[in-house]
Amino acid sequence: MIQCNNCGYPVINGMHACPNCLAEMPDEIVAPVAATEEEWYDEDEIPCCTLRPISLPGEREMTEKVYDEGTEVYLSRQNTVSRDTTIDDEEQACLFFSDGHWFIEDRSRDNSTYVHAGAGIKLEPGDIIRMGDRLFEFNIKSRKQ
Repeated sequence: MIQCNNCGYPVINGMHACPNCLAEMPDEIVAPVAATEEEWYDEDEIPCCTLRPISLPGEREMTEKVYDEGTEVYLSRQNTVSRDTTIDDEEQACLFFSDGHWFIEDRSRDNSTYVHAGAGIKLEPGDIIRMGDRLFEFNIKSRKQ
């Protein structure tokens, strides 16, 4: 994640233009390589994921939330960023673990959940999720059983 030199908005590595002000981004920035399962998962560990709201310019850093394997998490304004009215107040998206991978599915009324390019896709560490006007960084962790 980088910041736009023009307006300071957080921009996903590898994007050609800032989604806020449309300023051109430098070409030499590349997206990070996703971690493989072997890097984060071991049989005696429980796979978890985190979702951290990416602070907008002028906001203080927000804390990440941790979700365990087997949980089906319905994301909304109430359990993400309560003051952000662009996130659906009932059900924005569903985050779930299946077949060894984390997935996200858009559940919003206006189809406003995005991961790079679409909904219902497998999540990789470092993926940026957009719900309403808010960006979140997804990561994978594990905890000892």
